[in-house]
Amino acid sequence: MKRSNKAVISLIAIIFLCIACFGQEQKPKEQSKLDNKFTSLQKSLLIPGWGQLAEKRYLESALFLSAEIFCIYKIFSNNHKSNDYYGLYKTADNTTDAVSYRDLTEKYDIRRNKFLLAAAGIWIINLIDIYIIVKKKEKKSRNLKLKLEHNENKTLFFTISYSF
Repeated sequence: MKRSNKAVISLIAIIFLCIACFGQEQKPKEQSKLDNKFTSLQKSLLIPGWGQLAEKRYLESALFLSAEIFCIYKIFSNNHKSNDYYGLYKTADNTTDAVSYRDLTEKYDIRRNKFLLAAAGIWIINLIDIYIIVKKKEKKSRNLKLKLEHNENKTLFFTISYSF
């Protein structure tokens, strides 16, 4: 296995372990200053998976973040290979080598572009996912309640409340 592949796998493993560690903690009722500044949707807009982490959806968070990191790694890897073959293409001394190096350059350019598209797709799916999570959370807070209560005079009465 290549050294760079080991580094990516190690990075993904570290991310999963960190997320698992944070999942064990109990947050105090007071929110931190950073939580007050950004909503979950804004967090996911900046870093895929951050909003899911804020909503305590640890598996989704890890999947989005690791998929995005993998795509970014592959973008840079394929771009580096493409640039290497382009350099060989420019210095090739015969036509056969020049054609093969140019084909390899295009091959890695196409792969890089596919991973760019995949990274954008993951980012968009991440935003759609967090938007749905936030909307479901808002719908749960909207509800109609009917209560039977009494006061100090021992009078029973019904209260209807609607929260929106």
